[in-house]
Amino acid sequence: MTFLDSSTIIEYLRDNQTVIDYLDTREPWWTSTICVFEVLNGPAGSPDFDPIEERQMFSGVQALEFNEQLALGASRLQDVAISDGSELSHRDAMIAATARSTGDEYVVADSDFETEPLKDVMEVTNLSDVR
Repeated sequence: MTFLDSSTIIEYLRDNQTVIDYLDTREPWWTSTICVFEVLNGPAGSPDFDPIEERQMFSGVQALEFNEQLALGASRLQDVAISDGSELSHRDAMIAATARSTGDEYVVADSDFETEPLKDVMEVTNLSDVR
């Protein structure tokens, strides 16, 4: 199983060959419901926007819901990040906690999660580093 950040899903939908090559052998794919919102937020407001239709474009990615246990995990991650001097945004802490709960690789395509506290507690692969 591979957990995908919204940045990875967006780059996959943009036909980024680096992302496609990396992910195509790493199914099944999971993400957070927060990431689903982030991906859908991009086209929101455009003419004829239909969130259900947009979601179908990445229907192969299963979403995990955020719950109280994940909120506690996000608080723990945030505590470590703040202690390290690299506070996460609220959404990023929530997404990282969801990814960490799976115990699997978390794949991002930008530098948002390139913080040492996260690297110490979970496997994070940043595809923007291999472009």
